[in-house]
Amino acid sequence: MSGTYTLVGIARAKTHRREALVSQLTTLRSRGLTEPGCLDYHVGQDAEDARVFVIYMVWDSKRALESHLNRPYMRDFHASRADFVEGDFSFRWLNAA
Repeated sequence: MSGTYTLVGIARAKTHRREALVSQLTTLRSRGLTEPGCLDYHVGQDAEDARVFVIYMVWDSKRALESHLNRPYMRDFHASRADFVEGDFSFRWLNAA
């Protein structure tokens, strides 16, 4: 997968906001998978802490990923994430090995 752009995000749901965050992340995944350039988009739950989520996205170009991150629904989510997320997301960019 050389030349792909991968973004991994980790977040912890606020107490009593887990289900709301699950709903938000599920919607983001469904919409992201329909966008041009999206090769993979997963949302996983930590096996030991049900409030911790990992988002794993792979895009065929930096432009496709930037387009996704700048869509109105993504901007809306990021503007409201403090309602669901304890602290903030921790993001990691991955290069193809």
